[in-house]
Amino acid sequence: MALIALIPFLAIRIPSMTDLPGHIGRYSVMLDGGRSPFLAAYYSFDWRVIGNLGLDLFVAAFGWLGAERAAWLGAAILAPLTILGMAAVSRALHGRVQPGALAASCFAMSNPLMFGFVNYCLSLALALFGFAAWVRWREAAAWRAVPLLALVALATWLAHAVGWGVLVLLVAGFELERLWQRRSAPLAPAVADALLRGLALVPPIVLTLAWRGDGGAQITWGDDLLVRKAMNWVVVLRGEAKWIDLATPIILALACLGTWRRQAIDWRLFTGALLLAFAVMVMPTVLFGSWGADERLAPAAVIAALLSLRWRNVASTDAQRDRRFITTFVSLALALFGVRTLMIARDWHRLDHDYAAHLGALDRVPRGARVFAVVLQDRCHTPWQSTAYVHLPSLAIGRRAALVNTQWLLPGAAMLKVRYPLDPRYANDPSQMVDGFDCDGPLPDPLAARRNALRSGQWQYLWVLQTRGTDPWQGHRPLYRDGNSALYRLPAA
Repeated sequence: MALIALIPFLAIRIPSMTDLPGHIGRYSVMLDGGRSPFLAAYYSFDWRVIGNLGLDLFVAAFGWLGAERAAWLGAAILAPLTILGMAAVSRALHGRVQPGALAASCFAMSNPLMFGFVNYCLSLALALFGFAAWVRWREAAAWRAVPLLALVALATWLAHAVGWGVLVLLVAGFELERLWQRRSAPLAPAVADALLRGLALVPPIVLTLAWRGDGGAQITWGDDLLVRKAMNWVVVLRGEAKWIDLATPIILALACLGTWRRQAIDWRLFTGALLLAFAVMVMPTVLFGSWGADERLAPAAVIAALLSLRWRNVASTDAQRDRRFITTFVSLALALFGVRTLMIARDWHRLDHDYAAHLGALDRVPRGARVFAVVLQDRCHTPWQSTAYVHLPSLAIGRRAALVNTQWLLPGAAMLKVRYPLDPRYANDPSQMVDGFDCDGPLPDPLAARRNALRSGQWQYLWVLQTRGTDPWQGHRPLYRDGNSALYRLPAA
């Protein structure tokens, strides 16, 4: 299954992960190191110790491949690494890989990965390996286990702080269940031992407090909170076709319920799954500068719940029947995983050809150009499938040393900042997102909301994506056009 998860990446050059091109733009500046006079004039990149460095560190290590190929490689290994982490947890808890681990693998390419939350996805994989290590080393001497577990916890936090939070909740659930099982024995020594080993999780807390004091770790709640909390569970697999994304969790849940008599729950992990589910419902929308922090935890809760299942025989006389049930359950999980993965590969391959056509516009742009990007949105229909359009213009940073308005402005969490003097309303994401369509079709003048930016003289080119064949800037002749994008030369102020 880990190898099969590579197939979508082997079929393309640019993964259709919403945020990934934006990250690639940042990696391009990071790897350039100030050598390009254009990038040095447009951007600043400052390394800092924050809980959001996962793929940045990976790309820095593999920078000789170039920003795009190093990012492709880093993104490609995330799902396989997560699946191997699930196998490690299943072996540590149950002694072997259980059928529930195969079902959990269906959630390796879940909403966070499809959305391009690459740092968090790396931290989730590390959290799974970290929890497996915690289980295996639980009976080892504390003086030996704590330093090693502290390194694992620190690495997980450096990848992404929310992934470290997953590790903390899984460990908390494990230790709570362990204390409950030992409730008949003297409680004080057991609590003292758990607290001593918990010191392994303390260093990231110190780093988080320092980060927040530096203006990071922003925390906000969004609007329509109850609706959003409910939707967190609906969009667990969002990113491919809606029918397969919604059907997979439902079918697996029914399969688990249908075979409940042959399964036992390991509460050492299921307690952690419950804590994660509770965190989904109470966490803010933005935590540690990361949007959708609560949404990211929903797949982790599902994965933990499935990994907690242990298959057992009801009676020795039912061994043959149990084998049939196991075979059916495993076959179902493999089929759902395979079908969805191949569908992702098919659609990514099609979209990759579209991206290549749109990026042909950059051949008409000189190095060092200032490109104002607009990605037309449909305010009537919210697409289910993930695409890379919203941040695709960020690839111009590496390919043409261009200034583009698609990078994030995250106080305390963004190492890349726009240095060039621009109107702050149009310097960063989400200034590229403009309503272009409603329920009646194309809007008559979609660029009206950005007219001030286009007339400011700060930008040299206008690049419009997701045009759907329309003419977004009527009366102006594009330098380049295809079926879903157009590039214009802006007049001098």
